[in-house]
Amino acid sequence: MTLDLTAGNLRALTSCGGCAAKADSSLLKLLRVAAVGCEHSDTIIGLAVPDDAAVVEINETTSLITTVDFFPPVVSAAFDYGYVSALNALSDIYAMGGIPRTALLICGFPSDMSETDMVACVTGAKQACLESEVEIVGGHTVRVSEAIFGLAATGYVHPKAIWRKSGMQPGDVLMLSKPLGTGVLLATREAIDEQSALAQMRISNKAARDVLAAGGEKVHAVTDITGYGLIGHISEMLGTQDLAVHLALSKSAVLQDAMGLFEAGVRTSADLRNRTTSDLFTTGLAGHFSEAVLFDPQTNGGLLASVSPELQGELESQGFFTVGKIMTGSCVVHLAINEFCNS
Repeated sequence: MTLDLTAGNLRALTSCGGCAAKADSSLLKLLRVAAVGCEHSDTIIGLAVPDDAAVVEINETTSLITTVDFFPPVVSAAFDYGYVSALNALSDIYAMGGIPRTALLICGFPSDMSETDMVACVTGAKQACLESEVEIVGGHTVRVSEAIFGLAATGYVHPKAIWRKSGMQPGDVLMLSKPLGTGVLLATREAIDEQSALAQMRISNKAARDVLAAGGEKVHAVTDITGYGLIGHISEMLGTQDLAVHLALSKSAVLQDAMGLFEAGVRTSADLRNRTTSDLFTTGLAGHFSEAVLFDPQTNGGLLASVSPELQGELESQGFFTVGKIMTGSCVVHLAINEFCNS
């Protein structure tokens, strides 16, 4: 029997969707070690020092970015699922400072999903790619027990304009291009909360990339916020550098509808995982409900950039939020609880 999924039942096919379904970082490290060993001399960024995407040198002015991202249904409507999945995959290219060019569709559809919804999913991805000036050039489709969808995408970047996760400098400010909270909104599985989250997830990171690109060499490190939450991705940016983060979120950096859910004790299925797998030592945690914002998984979340303080005012005028400052230290996040979500 074919299910009618056009009435908002697509998420019923999965227990955990979107970037919240990512494997934990410890498993990724294990798999990365297993894959290391086939590097080429023209690889600029690969598994040796992993980032949001791989970068391979083509010539003195052009490097090729490649990435892949897919996940189970994150929203109810198939068109929106395809649209958000595509934007989320392209976000990795923007986080490297690049411009996406081509995409391959990754389609895993269960037999009880209607062909109407399969087509709608692909159509949503097509719309996102059209708006991003990305050409879909092929793909692969398999039958699976739980739906997955996404893209393998390529893009271009100048070798001297590549953004990496590492590179933060003492005195930098941390700037975030989108507010947090989509994870907890999706966790309720209520239509009104899903629509609130969807409004954010449908925002491409292209505009944020373009704003940052105008900052030139004053942009020191960039990543995008996805399934590991703000803390998890700050951990990736810090790595083993002798740096620390003074973190303070204003209310404006958190979706208003999400804040009420955090206060009510709503948490995502990834909240505990993100807390227990973080490599960071975090001071200032005191059980305040707003702390859950730090561990909330985002799908197609914003770009997080470590930039010179000279850019702070300009980025804030372009819609970015200041969420922290980089200091000399040793891989510690200092949570300023008195400032956290109070201003």
